[in-house]
Amino acid sequence: MAIVSLHRDLIEQAQHLATRERGKPRQASLRRAVSAAYYALFHLLANEGTLRLVPNSPERLRTQAQRAFNHSEMKNTCKQIAKSSGFLLGLVVAPLESELKTVAEVFVELQQQRHLADYDLSQSFNRIDVLGIVAKANSAISAWNRVRNTPNANVFLTALLINSRWNR
Repeated sequence: MAIVSLHRDLIEQAQHLATRERGKPRQASLRRAVSAAYYALFHLLANEGTLRLVPNSPERLRTQAQRAFNHSEMKNTCKQIAKSSGFLLGLVVAPLESELKTVAEVFVELQQQRHLADYDLSQSFNRIDVLGIVAKANSAISAWNRVRNTPNANVFLTALLINSRWNR
């Protein structure tokens, strides 16, 4: 499977898991759907970042570099973008696109939902809420596709990888 299409496969899997059982779905299916929706957005952004920032030679360099994207750092960067605050504002071209804010906001929300789904067994999920989470992931992917070729997208992708090291 090509890394480029992994996010599409994960969204498809999330949709399938959220709807596969008739009647009351199993919590395992709903939890995995939430996780897959988050990872669809995570892998899309990590892949886009490596495509822009890392050369394609030698073979497998991009694949290895993609592993450097860190969930916590990505969340912190997304919080800055969503709130239009922090060091990044000196790098972005005004006005910051609403689509980029949407991607950032959804990333933070999906990561929180994934943590609940993966680690909080007291949390219960229902199909309607999970389908909403999958729809948010889809909307963030669509928003990204509209803004991905802007200068601010370049700043965003770079910050997802190295934002904490810029402030030294």
